[in-house]
Amino acid sequence: MVLLMGRVDGVPRRVVSLNPSVNEFLALLGVEIVGRDAFSYRPRELMKVPIVGTFTDFDGERARALAPDLFILYYPVQRHLLEKAAEVSRAVVAVPTPVNIDAVVAVFRFFARLFDRDEEGDRLAGVYRDLLRGAPLYDGVLAIINLGVYDVACGNSYVADALTRVGLRYLGGLPCVFMHYEEPPLGLVERSSFVIYEARGRSYSEREVEFLRGREYVVTPNDTLAHYGPSLPLDLGLLAAAVARGERWVGGASSVSRPSLRDAWYGPYR
Repeated sequence: MVLLMGRVDGVPRRVVSLNPSVNEFLALLGVEIVGRDAFSYRPRELMKVPIVGTFTDFDGERARALAPDLFILYYPVQRHLLEKAAEVSRAVVAVPTPVNIDAVVAVFRFFARLFDRDEEGDRLAGVYRDLLRGAPLYDGVLAIINLGVYDVACGNSYVADALTRVGLRYLGGLPCVFMHYEEPPLGLVERSSFVIYEARGRSYSEREVEFLRGREYVVTPNDTLAHYGPSLPLDLGLLAAAVARGERWVGGASSVSRPSLRDAWYGPYR
């Protein structure tokens, strides 16, 4: 499930993590993070934590100065950072991209046990799973995430599983995790009945979705589907409601509102 380099002696006390999804869960779990990537802003409290790098690299000297006893990475996107992280921390955990919601829950429970917070971790994971429920809306749904290139979620991804659970049954015949395209995947769009398009920014232009003209679709802000932390079920609730109303835009997503732990947004997890 996870790749562990080095040895964890007792409960980690000084954590540096470049995995935004895991960081959101750790914040809800009450685990303190001493260093983060620039994209860990959920919950808003994480924005007070020193930035040591981005999603693709980090400042080795800055990370070393924080004296981490655990370094968390996202695999395989950050596999090139494994050895560099091992040079500044005696233990490194690399978390693979989850292939379904059961895998997400397993990741959360792994970290809850690592930080000796089993019971609270199980509770939060249970809430996460329970929030991913909804009435049937569409069959043959396709999700496209604009990251500069077009990432298409396949059947073996947490995106496909989560969307199916909230009533947006995913397109079949894609036995992979993600596929990457330089141009819009028009062939897959033609095969689908409904497209969920994650914009490159916090808003979008009509030109950006020109390739979806004549199709049924909805647009989300960036970093909505490309994030499996505790906000995902809440964001998908907003998405499903927008689809049911026939709207084109999912407003109020967590990547735009950047909620605090004190906000009503996290109420379901309290």
